[in-house]
Amino acid sequence: MELKRERQLIWANRASFLVAGCAVAAWAPLIPFVQERFSLQEQQLGMLLLCVGIGSICSMPLSGFLAARWGCRTLVYLGTCLLSLCLLAISMVQNIYLMGAVLFCFGVGSVLIDVTSNINAARVELMLKRPIMSGLHGLYSVGGFIGSLCVTFILSEGIDLTTTALLTVVLLLAITVMGCRHLLNSGQTAAQDEASSGNQRIFHPLVILVGGLCFIMFMTEGSMLDWTGVFLRQERNVPIEQAGYGYAAFAIAMTIFRLSGDRLVQFLGRRRTLCFGTLVIFCGYCLAVMVPHPLTSLLGFFFIGVGAANVVPQLISYTVTIEQVSINAAVTLVNSIGFTGILCGPALIGFMAHAIGLPQTFMVISCLVFLVGGICFFLLKVRR
Repeated sequence: MELKRERQLIWANRASFLVAGCAVAAWAPLIPFVQERFSLQEQQLGMLLLCVGIGSICSMPLSGFLAARWGCRTLVYLGTCLLSLCLLAISMVQNIYLMGAVLFCFGVGSVLIDVTSNINAARVELMLKRPIMSGLHGLYSVGGFIGSLCVTFILSEGIDLTTTALLTVVLLLAITVMGCRHLLNSGQTAAQDEASSGNQRIFHPLVILVGGLCFIMFMTEGSMLDWTGVFLRQERNVPIEQAGYGYAAFAIAMTIFRLSGDRLVQFLGRRRTLCFGTLVIFCGYCLAVMVPHPLTSLLGFFFIGVGAANVVPQLISYTVTIEQVSINAAVTLVNSIGFTGILCGPALIGFMAHAIGLPQTFMVISCLVFLVGGICFFLLKVRR
């Protein structure tokens, strides 16, 4: 394959991951405004956030089918347009039931872009015969940093919510139109499917297990996305305009350590990277919750980003090594199960926070992450 074509494929996939991260993260600073607009308690906010998860679950079975039928490029365009409309609606809707419908559509659009980007990445990896997944996930983190920080900064300058959403939409559409032109189309994906049709197995116990581990890790990211602002606002008395800096700290750390993740894995190995990362996440939660100061909470969120940076990419890379499994289908299934965590997890966190408190809920998540590290330690030891 020509070097120019390789660069086009990789940069197009980078742009799609960038858009996916930016769009989802742009929603995080808006959550406290939605909570105050409708005077929602934690349990009620969790129920509203559940609409995002329901939308994602409903669209997951269709994402792979539509990507094969219409091509990854068309589906990313469609998902970006849907997310753009939803962000504008979130800034203006005054009816809570209509807000639930908007968030349902937001979940649909998020999954369309995220799953399709991962499908495209898996196919491009096969075409290039070299790993690119970790770097692409790094661009998702870059998008998360850009989305959360830009929206928080604009709001901090006193600009109204609707104008902020409009500026965000312009950015998303510009990146999509200019950057995603070289994503795979339906003809290219169909040709690759025909070439690899000999391996049809999809469901494998290890694939399901890895998907479950990704669910926990994505739920951890979801807790940072949707609940750091609420935590800083309610537990640390941070002004609402600055509450988005909690997720920004997480996104900055994840960006730095995910972009350098390939070198880290080469130095430590996959098993040590996974175990070390989950341990750092556990310590980050402890720091954020147990030390009652806004700056230490931000530092704790930063450490969580450091630890979480390379766990999911390495779990996905491990999925590719499982024998007798269709690589594309397995990667899609793992991402589908895992991504449910980032969309449904925040709603579960809302219910738990109402029952036991948000700080205690964060500690429960930290214990689940510690469990992920233990499973990875024994799983990779057995299969090394």
